[in-house]
Amino acid sequence: MARNSPDAVVREMRFAAGFSQRELARRAGTSQPAIARYERSAAVPSWSTLERIAAACGRRVGISAEIAPDPHDVELAQSLLALTPLERLRSLSRYARLRELAGDGGPQ
Repeated sequence: MARNSPDAVVREMRFAAGFSQRELARRAGTSQPAIARYERSAAVPSWSTLERIAAACGRRVGISAEIAPDPHDVELAQSLLALTPLERLRSLSRYARLRELAGDGGPQ
């Protein structure tokens, strides 16, 4: 489940507010079985229902868009972190030699 999926958002807001499913349902003007369905991904609340649930928990909902990391950068970083410091230095040294041989001295 994604961190910002509707089920996780509903559950996290309810836990943070200290409400049972029944209490949240009462405050949001819905039913406890509906809250249970949202929390287990058996149903997806409409935007207006999500706003009511958030308001009942003393919160607001919004939408944001973030730049996703390039999966190749993440993979490279993970592979470098798996190396020992000495292995990283040797790798960097080999990379620098290859750039010299290619006639690319790197950024100026």
